[in-house]
Amino acid sequence: MKKLVLVIALLLVIPVTLVGCGKSDKAAIEDSIEGFVDAYNDENYEKCTDYLLGITDATKDATKAGLEVARGISGEIEVTSIEDISVDEDSATAKVTVKVMGQTQTNTVSFTKADGKWKFDMTGLLG
Repeated sequence: MKKLVLVIALLLVIPVTLVGCGKSDKAAIEDSIEGFVDAYNDENYEKCTDYLLGITDATKDATKAGLEVARGISGEIEVTSIEDISVDEDSATAKVTVKVMGQTQTNTVSFTKADGKWKFDMTGLLG
């Protein structure tokens, strides 16, 4: 159960965002984390996939199905903190704490900027 909660927590903090309007990368990363969580809580899995690096036509449907299963198990989630955002050119990390299934999980997540958007790199998890 603990492993399932960790996997769900990792999926729940997967971000991407458009960079524009003069926003700093750190603010854009924070906004993207919140955006993914909002889409996940709203059960909008199509929108969720926009936040993930490495999603292809071949993996999109399976990813959406996996998110739907995870959401059915986890219920809604809440981001309780986003800290220690570190940006180095086109890569970044952030320490994200979420409350899921009554438990608090903190994970350091990695991001890659692709096509002007910050995305959580799913390539290692999808391969």
